[in-house]
Amino acid sequence: MEFTKRTLGDICDEVKGIVQTGPFGSQLHKSDYKDEGIPVVMPKNIIEDKISIEEIARIGKKDVERLSQHKLQKGDIVYGRRGDIGRRALIKGEQAGWLCGTGCIKISLKNASILEPSFLYYYLGQPEIVSWIYNQAIGATMPNLNTSIIRSIPITYPSLTTQKKIAYILSSYDDLIENNTRRIEILEQMAKLAYEEWFVKFRFPGHENVKMVPSDLGEIPKRWKVREVSEILKRFKAGKKYTQDNVLEEGLIPVIDQSEKEILGFHNDIADHSASLKNPIMIFGDHTCKIKILIEPFSVGPNVIPFRSEDYPEIFVFFLIKNLVQTKEYKRHWNELQAKRVVLPDVPLAMDFVNVVNPLFKQITLLEHKNQNLRKTRDLLLPKLISGEIDVSDLDIHIRNGVQES
Repeated sequence: MEFTKRTLGDICDEVKGIVQTGPFGSQLHKSDYKDEGIPVVMPKNIIEDKISIEEIARIGKKDVERLSQHKLQKGDIVYGRRGDIGRRALIKGEQAGWLCGTGCIKISLKNASILEPSFLYYYLGQPEIVSWIYNQAIGATMPNLNTSIIRSIPITYPSLTTQKKIAYILSSYDDLIENNTRRIEILEQMAKLAYEEWFVKFRFPGHENVKMVPSDLGEIPKRWKVREVSEILKRFKAGKKYTQDNVLEEGLIPVIDQSEKEILGFHNDIADHSASLKNPIMIFGDHTCKIKILIEPFSVGPNVIPFRSEDYPEIFVFFLIKNLVQTKEYKRHWNELQAKRVVLPDVPLAMDFVNVVNPLFKQITLLEHKNQNLRKTRDLLLPKLISGEIDVSDLDIHIRNGVQES
């Protein structure tokens, strides 16, 4: 398999593409945002290397036309400029016309005569390329990405046909992951609706016979109580310090990360936290506010806080605290979470709720395991396919209309 090596900037220049930052803050004001309109992609919307529309900002058509040079096209790649600068997203057909927002950089190839955009997307996800970007990034406390760094990225690529085959194989894994993720979201929504019915609307079994009484959080069922979150949680020490530098690509014990990717890496020592199905342990991302229930032994990466409920079942606590704090700026949030006041039922009612939703969580756990295995296989294949160690040039894969159909 033959390869060509050039910088991304050289390729962009030849295909009349562009590497461009999003609009300055002076061009797009808070007052421009609307409840309905065209989505504006910000760094916080790039989750698991895809665009999440949850809480995405929107602007009107007039502002989009005023900032038309920042419009996104199918096949563009968007990076966040600060913080976790390795995250990126490939723009799909239904996202064309959205805006590259402040704090982001877009790579727009304009045409795929040299590089298949989806191949480039996967190429940029290789650990060695992510490390290269971080090493070039400006800023001691927080990495900062700019157009010069992106244009300087070295790209080694095979023929266009081979690029499409590689992207097709890798995207097949992503399609399965996305399908499982949608199923997980539906199951979580079902459990959430049950939680809200019981503990927000107070329509739990037998509620008709329970008197409502005043509290400092409004009317609540009699014998329920208002407490600070700190009174029901027990924090554990993190254990051994794990970073990207001392984890393995494969191993027995996962090291949990606070990002959407969830797993920083693995190790083969004794797990710092012995979670199980009978004794689950929860984690909280101190910067990202990510909350998760774990049922297998694990260790944690930077800024991940393991904890357990003192009295209440973990599934109940998961819904109780899930949206109490949200990431609005890069800071620690654990103390903020601890200080929140919540309404608590008696423990037996919380246990009844868990018995109702437990079958849903078993399905969620199964699907999450499938996704972990799919990601692991994809990530192992990624460098082998792109380097040519696994040669697919003669593989009989028929690509119809490229690999980016959406």
